[in-house]
Amino acid sequence: MKHALPLVALWVCIVGVAAACSASQKGSGSGGSGADATTDTGSTTTTGTGGAGTGGTGAGATGAAGAGGSTTTGTTTSTTTGGPIDFGGGWQIPDAGSHPPLVGNGGTTVVIGPGADASSPGKFGGADNPSGKPTVVYPPDGAILPPNTNALEIHFVPGAGQTLFELAFHAPTNNLVVYTSCTPLAGGCVYTPAASFWNEIVAYARGTAPVTYTVRGVNGQSPGPVGTAQASIAFGEQDLNGGIYYWDTNGIVQRYDFGFPNAPPQQYLTGPEVGAFACVGCHVMSREGTRLAVGQDIPSPAPFKVYRTLTKAPLVANGQPVGGSANFFSFSPDENYLLTSDGVSIRWLDLGTGLVAPAPVVASGTMPDWSPDGLHMVYAEPETPAFFAMPGVSSASIVSLHFNGVGWDTKTTLVPFAGQNNYYPAYAPDGDWVVFNRSPSNSESFSNAAPDPQNGTVPDGELWAVSANGGAPVRLARGSDPGACSWPKWAPVRHDYYGGQILWLTVASARAYGLRLADGQKTQIWMMAFDPARAASAQDPSFPAFWLPFQSMTSGNHIAQWATTVPRKPCAVPADCDAGETCVAGDCRPI
Repeated sequence: MKHALPLVALWVCIVGVAAACSASQKGSGSGGSGADATTDTGSTTTTGTGGAGTGGTGAGATGAAGAGGSTTTGTTTSTTTGGPIDFGGGWQIPDAGSHPPLVGNGGTTVVIGPGADASSPGKFGGADNPSGKPTVVYPPDGAILPPNTNALEIHFVPGAGQTLFELAFHAPTNNLVVYTSCTPLAGGCVYTPAASFWNEIVAYARGTAPVTYTVRGVNGQSPGPVGTAQASIAFGEQDLNGGIYYWDTNGIVQRYDFGFPNAPPQQYLTGPEVGAFACVGCHVMSREGTRLAVGQDIPSPAPFKVYRTLTKAPLVANGQPVGGSANFFSFSPDENYLLTSDGVSIRWLDLGTGLVAPAPVVASGTMPDWSPDGLHMVYAEPETPAFFAMPGVSSASIVSLHFNGVGWDTKTTLVPFAGQNNYYPAYAPDGDWVVFNRSPSNSESFSNAAPDPQNGTVPDGELWAVSANGGAPVRLARGSDPGACSWPKWAPVRHDYYGGQILWLTVASARAYGLRLADGQKTQIWMMAFDPARAASAQDPSFPAFWLPFQSMTSGNHIAQWATTVPRKPCAVPADCDAGETCVAGDCRPI
């Protein structure tokens, strides 16, 4: 290959689709789907807990028109020794927690920051200067953050001659005013709020109307007219808990636990730990975070194994590690089964027996994601079937398939191909929405993931969402812009905010991070809020995305797989814990 090793690593493991999880195993099975035609024939092979059973043949009737696409219905007959599968009733969104009480009237707090003094407040009494406004570069106006976000930088470019600044934050029942000089950053200034910022503002702003803030600038030596810029930021009502596992271009899976917001991410899994030559990272988590499937090296397809998250021990069935070769994975809601794809077809793996159904459940499809209730999968279906293992997809539609308890039968095209490639679909935690990437230029998904200056590749991935029942998709314009989005992943929780309820969504994007990273310089993980009520009314449901502040800017970061919990290793002494952890109350916790 023509890239240096760090870029080789980037293309080694850029696959994976979000997973789901819950509780008990009822049996195992796999269903087949016939061709998408007026009449089709599908054969099904099913594996049960007590042994293997073989199903018969079902005839598919003429497909009825479905909202936003087409539907093909097939009646499948199958025998499962262990009986029908109900996935333990499906996965339920956990309670986000009680509404924290709002703090009363906090008045106004004044902070004299670096380069300012007691005379600074008196220097901002001049007339307004509309032509001398500072320019706020970051955060984007209107972003919503979890209230336990532990850091937030404000980047701005001063107006001509401005050396002294007033940053005033106005929460519904509290004001915070900071006076500071310019801390230089890439032709502008950066202000990093102290820890007291969160106490002074966030406690008064959880779930309330947005906090408006102004950045005012004057010449500190000869004050005169005042330039003023204004923006806003809002906070969700509940803290965000759980964690994400993401892959960096050093070939390592990093882990960040939102329950310890002041701790850095931990190096969770390396290539040598799973027997890989260069890279580990084609990973997918179960929603509760107790299992992960992880690939090794180049996805052509990549060898993979399923691991227990707590111990990093391979899952074993019949004396052998459970695994195979695939580029994409998705866990069933009860964590007992795995959908896998090599980019050509989709197969079914029983994690209890280690058996793979002999016939694909989807003959032509890739990037599967299992719905939270276990009754559907969604995947990308190329216009032209692939004949060789592929790490991406071209000219694809977004398709769902129904599970009837013993097999897969009803196929619905949610987003038909119309000259734009649609890929990386993922179910929202309530199962009502499917987010996906779209390339307006119909670029192949693998090459559209990250900038490649050597080849002149400029990603154009956008974010879209469609109802799981079909209908017109809606573009997540505020979350997509300025583009270069890939691998959308949902946090498995629902939170409250001033407008109702929101879901959280992450993407990998090479957009500019304020004044610190230029557009196209480095792919990073960005997070945004998604309002399902707005989506239901065909409005843009997204809010502007913000940069997750714990990640490294020296590596590209991708595929933020979410989990409701981060399992903690038990310990008796600090030596029992991994690097970056210490023993607290019997658990290994990040330092």
